[in-house]
Amino acid sequence: MKRSRREFLGDSLSVSTGLMAAAMLGMAGSEAEADAYRGPILSCETYSLRDLIAQGKQTLETIPALLKDLNIKGISLNDLYFPAWDTDYLDHLKEACRKNGRIITCLIMEGNLAANDPAARTQQIAEDTRKLKVAAYLGAPVVRMNLGGTGNDDEDKTVGVERCIAAFKQMLPLAKKLNIKITIENHGGVSLTADRILRVINGTDPKWVGSCLDFGNWPDNPPELRYQSCQLLAPHAYHVHAKTRAFNADGDEADMDYTRLLGMIKAAHYKRAVSIEWEGGNPADPIKAVEMSRDMILRHWPQLT
Repeated sequence: MKRSRREFLGDSLSVSTGLMAAAMLGMAGSEAEADAYRGPILSCETYSLRDLIAQGKQTLETIPALLKDLNIKGISLNDLYFPAWDTDYLDHLKEACRKNGRIITCLIMEGNLAANDPAARTQQIAEDTRKLKVAAYLGAPVVRMNLGGTGNDDEDKTVGVERCIAAFKQMLPLAKKLNIKITIENHGGVSLTADRILRVINGTDPKWVGSCLDFGNWPDNPPELRYQSCQLLAPHAYHVHAKTRAFNADGDEADMDYTRLLGMIKAAHYKRAVSIEWEGGNPADPIKAVEMSRDMILRHWPQLT
């Protein structure tokens, strides 16, 4: 019987050590960051299909086959949807991706590295450390670690930033050993602004810590803030969330200029995943929405594989 998520994450001696050894074997020889994909590729966040997962119509193990049908090469896995964390399950998930020719592009981690409770921060670092090993075991070259927040915006941009820098510095030796990039999504709290994200990146190691650049997670007003922020982070991007929420009559994203946004990461010679993250409700069918997102992105960047 599979162990629970709590049991797996709490076992730092047996499973975690085994994962570490297997992860090191799996990552050997993949030092160049472009080797992960052999060029930029189109990907899809499992979060895009959250409604189908909640309804029991899709699982992390069935999504690779769906993405094969949709001709989307990459899959980004969100830790919210893992039903188990034991190696038997992870092997099953890897096999589903291998059998369908899909590439795992990222492991998305939730959590809060800036919490006011020191014990909670210590526990979060331990959990993120174990998930780094999971990411390497699965072959994901990038993780997104959620920074979280202190609950106070003034503290988020001061002590919150410093807490996240300290947490990343603890985990960086392992990330380097496993050849995994750590990314920060613009996601509120400590990661509310491009300036705060850049302070964490530059306060750690920009070769290993970068942006999970989400085109949509910015205030709508003033409109230019989105593009200014994305321009600042594009050179630091190791993962991209191509956020879509609604489409206009031409099939383009209704509220974001994808010509500008994709142009920024092209100009930065981006070589990793452009990962669809559907967050809207029209169309109601998430598979149709992912298809529309795919078609829109490929119109702007037909060279994506």
